[in-house]
Amino acid sequence: MYLIVGLDAGIKTGYVLLNLDGEIIASGVEKEASHERIVKIISDIGTPSLIATDVSRPPHFIRKVAARFHAKIFHPRKSITVEEKKSLGKRIVDPHIRDAYSAAVKAHRHYANRFRQVDKMKISKKEKDKLKHLLIRGKAIGKE
Repeated sequence: MYLIVGLDAGIKTGYVLLNLDGEIIASGVEKEASHERIVKIISDIGTPSLIATDVSRPPHFIRKVAARFHAKIFHPRKSITVEEKKSLGKRIVDPHIRDAYSAAVKAHRHYANRFRQVDKMKISKKEKDKLKHLLIRGKAIGKE
């Protein structure tokens, strides 16, 4: 399964794993987690197409996790404000998970129009996910 991973790095690291349809597959908080621990959590569930952060300059921790998967990093031009994070993650109580969720949702929305084009194709769900993964990774996707 291909994933968009939102990470909020810090003493407590929040993570949210979305499928390429934008649905939450897993989330949690790890206290004093090493990047190896986060890599294990992610790889036990799937393959990240994208690692997302909520700040404009990706922290070293994020870059390290992304490098382990050869995944692109999504970061906003301007760091996501607390108000916007609260708006995006209305029902999420934990601030670390909410921040990770906000990053993942922003990343998903960044590709949403192109994902919709793939979803219109008359191919299997598995093939659509593979195309979305390749699209995120920078491959040109031709129309049928």
